Amino acid sequence: MKHFGEDTWEFIRDDSFVQWVLRPDGASTARWEQWMIAHPERVRDVEKARDMVTALAKVPQPAVDEAMLEELYAGLDRHMEEERPAVEETPARIRRMGRYRWWGAAAAALTGIALVAIYLKKDNQTPVAATLNSHMENEQLTRINTSNASQVAWLTDGSTVVLNAGASIRHDAFLLQNKREVFLKGEAFFDIAKDAARPFIVYTPKVGIRVLGTSFRVSEENGSLTVTVKTGKIAVYNLADKKQRSYVVTPNHKIRFNTLTSAFVADSLDNSELAELQPAVQPKPFVFDNTAVTDIFHAMETAYSIKINASEEVFGKCMITTTITNESFENKLKIICAAINASYKISGGQVYITGKPCS
Repeated sequence: MKHFGEDTWEFIRDDSFVQWVLRPDGASTARWEQWMIAHPERVRDVEKARDMVTALAKVPQPAVDEAMLEELYAGLDRHMEEERPAVEETPARIRRMGRYRWWGAAAAALTGIALVAIYLKKDNQTPVAATLNSHMENEQLTRINTSNASQVAWLTDGSTVVLNAGASIRHDAFLLQNKREVFLKGEAFFDIAKDAARPFIVYTPKVGIRVLGTSFRVSEENGSLTVTVKTGKIAVYNLADKKQRSYVVTPNHKIRFNTLTSAFVADSLDNSELAELQPAVQPKPFVFDNTAVTDIFHAMETAYSIKINASEEVFGKCMITTTITNESFENKLKIICAAINASYKISGGQVYITGKPCS
């Protein structure tokens, strides 16, 4: 095992970093992802530290006297503070190990051997493996849920769509246009990533829905289409109305469009409807523990229905540990490629990964 330097040590001895690696939650993941976006030059250090934490979590606790290690640890802290140049602080204040008891860290400073005991193991998760029937036509991607259960469709801007059985969406593969446009048939729950510069528009056969960043459900019943808003605001309008007069719907409210009379009727939600205003399936974070990067690319292919060309011969031995949530498709690619010192190119609706083999 290679020794870790000061750059990785900065993260390894941070309680919040260790907890994030071993037991990630929404808040900690969002905080560290934002930090990596703000400090792209440190992503490699973060990935090295995560790999080290993951590996050391599996090492049994050494039989070393606690008092001696506490004394050595204090000395190591003083030494690191004297030798380290001033750097910007990480999201949480760096502090002494408490709950996770990294006993071997002090001994490692003297012997060069990392003996670390961690009692908590990280649960390995993978995103929902969508079983969507996908095909390209006229440079647009159509994704159909042919199963009997709801399925998650990830969009490259960071949005997600939970498609009910039989529902489908059609859109530009990478949503690269000035407007993010999705054509929906059937019922679905949308959770839209905010992007004020590029409004999100959902087209149903009869109704248009304008969104900036919100979550809402589109359902059909007895010849009517109902749009129910969970968070944010939306504007709905009749596509046949040349003036495109819109109706604003706020959280915990719904609007029903009668496809026979072309009339809109707005209403609030009762308690039972509020309790049920959830997607049928919760999109899971992309969590991988010491996983081959080619497997991660395959999972992304499945989630986004976008072909990722990565040579098994070149990248088959590249193993990384990562947790990525609420990120766009390209930001996920950037984080993964930074971890293996690779690069990517988007061409013809596909992704091409280039780089050198991992040792």
